[in-house]
Amino acid sequence: MNILIAISSGSLGFFLGTQLTEALLMVPYWKNLTSNDFFQLHETYGNKIYRFFAPITIIATIIPLVTAILIIQSSNTFQWTALIMGTCTLGFFITYFVYFKRANKNFANRSIHDNELPYALKKWEYWHWTRISLESIAFLCSLFLLIKN
Repeated sequence: MNILIAISSGSLGFFLGTQLTEALLMVPYWKNLTSNDFFQLHETYGNKIYRFFAPITIIATIIPLVTAILIIQSSNTFQWTALIMGTCTLGFFITYFVYFKRANKNFANRSIHDNELPYALKKWEYWHWTRISLESIAFLCSLFLLIKN
């Protein structure tokens, strides 16, 4: 079980690092672009960014969820830390379907008016930091489980 917890911590930590990089480097850059430059950049790199993040997101979701389920099932006492890790992992994964899938499609289709782009990027950033918060909690729980076991 310790190996699975360590792999969960590693995948969550790596994913959290990529998400923080996006939040701290890429989003401020996007917000400083003109609308035309942003949409051109998204047209060129949007799909590449998706192909980079999709497998990392899937790995950082499946492994911690399986780990949480196995910990809860195999423990004599209920494991709140594993439940929180699993819930937050599921939470950050669901944000893609609740918000990011449609928002990114709107960027790709350029269905956002130029004057609405700053608001759309601010909203995207808010959702991204919400997602990072859930990832951080899941990661901290995985570290706690690793230390505890």
